[in-house]
Amino acid sequence: RRPELPALRRAMEELGLEQRLELYDVDRAAMDQWGRPAGFDGLVVDSPRGVPILIGRQSFADPLLRRVARGADLWFQVRASRGSRVLLRTSMRRDLTRSHRECMEAAADLAAYFSPLRRHGEVEVMYTDSRHVAKRGGRVGQLKDGKKIGLLTAHPERAALLAREAQDEQGWPV
Repeated sequence: RRPELPALRRAMEELGLEQRLELYDVDRAAMDQWGRPAGFDGLVVDSPRGVPILIGRQSFADPLLRRVARGADLWFQVRASRGSRVLLRTSMRRDLTRSHRECMEAAADLAAYFSPLRRHGEVEVMYTDSRHVAKRGGRVGQLKDGKKIGLLTAHPERAALLAREAQDEQGWPV
């Protein structure tokens, strides 16, 4: 995958860690992340302040995201297009009473990156708390424009490196 991995492997073997390398389960490690709810197969990325950000695989079809959302958590989605739903799990950090701007911007950038508008310079992303996300009917998991708390201008290119690294580590297709 990456050109530096063989050199890293040799260095670890020289330190006597070859047995640990053989026993290490990459798939299990990817699924045991802090902030990842049981059964969630999407991406988990840490925000700049260590708040888990969950990124659903499909646009509306991830009811687990809606179920794990709590009071201080924020839900993000691109305003003018389909794309992955993104949940900023501020409730996982008891020391934070609300989401910091830099965490919100990171979540918005990821929502824009995992949408068809990825190649645009600026993308409008809506956000709200989990109470305003549709819970029933054909629009489960969708944030309606009238229920948004606010709007952020996201820059998908800021999330590109972080997203690709997370995809690579967690086994998502790039």
